[in-house]
Amino acid sequence: MEPAQYDGETATTAPTFVFVHGLTSNSFYWAPVVRELALLGHRSLAVDLPGHGLDASIPLTYQTQDLAAFAASPSPMSAITVQDNVAHVVEVVQRVRRYGPVILVGHSLGGITIGLVGNAIPDAIHRLVYLSAFCPSTPAAPSAMALSQTPEAMKDVPLPDTEHSLFLGMEQVSRGLIRFNLRSPDPLALEDFRRTNMPEATLEQTLTVINFGMQPEDGAQTSFADALVDADTWGRIPHSYIRLTRDNVISPALATKMIDDADRLTPDNPFDVHDLAAGHVSVVLQAHELAAILDRLV
Repeated sequence: MEPAQYDGETATTAPTFVFVHGLTSNSFYWAPVVRELALLGHRSLAVDLPGHGLDASIPLTYQTQDLAAFAASPSPMSAITVQDNVAHVVEVVQRVRRYGPVILVGHSLGGITIGLVGNAIPDAIHRLVYLSAFCPSTPAAPSAMALSQTPEAMKDVPLPDTEHSLFLGMEQVSRGLIRFNLRSPDPLALEDFRRTNMPEATLEQTLTVINFGMQPEDGAQTSFADALVDADTWGRIPHSYIRLTRDNVISPALATKMIDDADRLTPDNPFDVHDLAAGHVSVVLQAHELAAILDRLV
């Protein structure tokens, strides 16, 4: 791999961490991690994928809790493709790398985007970091959705409560959308979300993360897109996996499968693996511990 070229007047040897969020999340989710990295002397930037953060669509029907109208309404999110996400992150990486190396971090569904960015611009990335993130590397499971249907995905994780859930249903997905009622007053639905996504968190912590770091809808296309990492491009980039041992969304067994599959694809460049005792979404509540792991990857 050719060495990356940086702006001679402004470049430093210090890397910049670039964070890519997961499904229905946004750049605000990363605020605690950005803070902890700053306290360790690191630069970082949290990306909002198209239609996220302050560009999110929050319909009035959702705000007023007219859920029937919200569920029936169209959304610009349905048109957003994984290629849109990749193009956005490629542009960010290319701008940031003028100032030094880039460590690209993806959480959850963000792993799909960072893997394809690695395929596209391997020489621009110093390291890829998968934080309990999807990494498809075999034709048998080429997408996030396919990986989530493997036997490992449900190993030792609680079954969801289909009667009490923040998820608004599969009919949304067929229209290219994934929607949640994050303002639900149903305590059983909130408990189902906490148990699945944030098992070590309190209800109060769960509500805080939901309200600051998530949004009620996202496009469905990225979840179903074929997103195989390529041995000749992605496989040249050093890559790390942070496996969350209390994760009930991407189970430790599924994370291990993805690590092992990718290592078979690139045996001369295996994953560098780290474990953290955290849940899928509540890992952000352990920002200090997460930042310490990232600090060691520099």
